[in-house]
Amino acid sequence: MRSTPHQVTLKQYAFHRAGQVRAFTLLETLVAVAVLLMALLGPFAIAQQSLRSAYYARDQVTAFYLAQEGVEFVRAVRDENYLRGTPWLQGIEEACTQTDCTVDFTTFTYAPCVTACEPLRVSQIGKLFNHATGDQSPFTRTVRITADAENPDERIITVRVSWRSSGVSREFILEERILDWL
Repeated sequence: MRSTPHQVTLKQYAFHRAGQVRAFTLLETLVAVAVLLMALLGPFAIAQQSLRSAYYARDQVTAFYLAQEGVEFVRAVRDENYLRGTPWLQGIEEACTQTDCTVDFTTFTYAPCVTACEPLRVSQIGKLFNHATGDQSPFTRTVRITADAENPDERIITVRVSWRSSGVSREFILEERILDWL
């Protein structure tokens, strides 16, 4: 269907107005982009904060388990000494009383830290934390044994797990008491 010069279709009306072509100006485009960016920045900021919180929670749970493993290591040494018939904390108490020491459950070894304690490693097989093989982890675990002044059959085990997350140094400290129950 042909249109006469005085007939204007709806499509033509949208693009023509009083004989001039109507288009978006640069200012209108910039305002539209700014509004769109403002609408997207809020959800992106929330998502970024949620990821940061999730990583921190993951690291904190890992630190808790590493600290608990440090306490369990000292208990295992105590129990092994009982089975051998030797004093309850022989060896580890001398190594870990005046200085921090590292413990490795995978090899059942402990060693005093000379200058600074070495970070834990994560083995490729089984993803176990240890001091012998694997990739270096962000976690450093130290164990210290302190005698209780009031009870000679009791020791205070302090395990400190430190790590760096998002450029911030973090630390988890677990303190537990064990007894010479034999």
